[in-house]
Order: sequence, then structure tokens, then C-alpha cells
Amino acid sequence: MSIWQVNLDSRDVSQYRKKLNNQGFISANYYSSNGFDLKKMRQLAIEGKIDAIRCIIGKATRWYYFENQAETARLRGELY
Repeated sequence: MSIWQVNLDSRDVSQYRKKLNNQGFISANYYSSNGFDLKKMRQLAIEGKIDAIRCIIGKATRWYYFENQAETARLRGELY
């Protein structure tokens, strides 16, 4: 498990986002709105416990986390 970093042009974002969703990666915005602690999620990704993708789009950075691993971490109580 690891963190991948991807640099994108703004015109490639929507296509790549669909690809990420098809592979099981969900945006950090979704997790935030559903009560997940994003600081702990990022820490788990740094520790190698969950997979994450860091998309850099110009000056903006978007994080995506693998859904199955994030849900499992939540059920184990690691994200509260």
C-alpha cells in the first residue's frame, strides 16, 4: 500500500476522475462529508495502511483513497 502522485492538466481531470472511481478510489471530499477524519486517513496512507492517490491539478491538490481499505479502517475504529 502506498501513495501515488499524479500531475494532471485541467482538461484531463474529468476523464482521470472517472478512471479512479472505476478502480475503487473515492475523493477525500466524499469521506469528509461522511464524517471521516481526513488527517487520520492521510496518516494511515503515509504509514502504508491504505492506498491513496494525490492528484496535482495546477496549484490544487486532490486526494483519493481506496474505498475498501478506508471502510475497513473505519470499521476497525482507526478513523475516529
